[in-house]
Amino acid sequence: MRRLIAASIWARGAIPPDEWKYRNLKRVWLPLYDIIAIFAGLQAIMYGSTILNRLFAPFVVDTLGVFMTIIATVCLAGVAFPRLWPVEMVGKILLVALVAGYVTTILIFSESATPNLFVVGMLTWGLPLAFFRLNLLGEELKERRAEGAQK
Repeated sequence: MRRLIAASIWARGAIPPDEWKYRNLKRVWLPLYDIIAIFAGLQAIMYGSTILNRLFAPFVVDTLGVFMTIIATVCLAGVAFPRLWPVEMVGKILLVALVAGYVTTILIFSESATPNLFVVGMLTWGLPLAFFRLNLLGEELKERRAEGAQK
């Protein structure tokens, strides 16, 4: 268990001093974001989605819930264990794509003259944090490549 904690973002020294200003982002907010996404996926599995249930067979909604849960768990693993950053990057891209697909489904297949823009807004409201994290991961990737080129 100690080795697991030592490899995590919560280990002493896991965040370099020059990134200390991001410690709460990495240790609290990003994991919480992924935990909420896991929760949302589980809710989709257990209860479905009112909007999606009208459009698709239950197994499709369940499958989307399973994908959401798996993808969010992968993202959480990547946040919790910094060495898994490539896994997190792929997971965050898939998570954004899944949410974007849901939003697009609501906008395209809305049964009323005006789509449920409140739901669309609530879904897209959380995306900037995922995009910010992808931006950070991209910057870290550039730094790794620059360090590798210097060696």
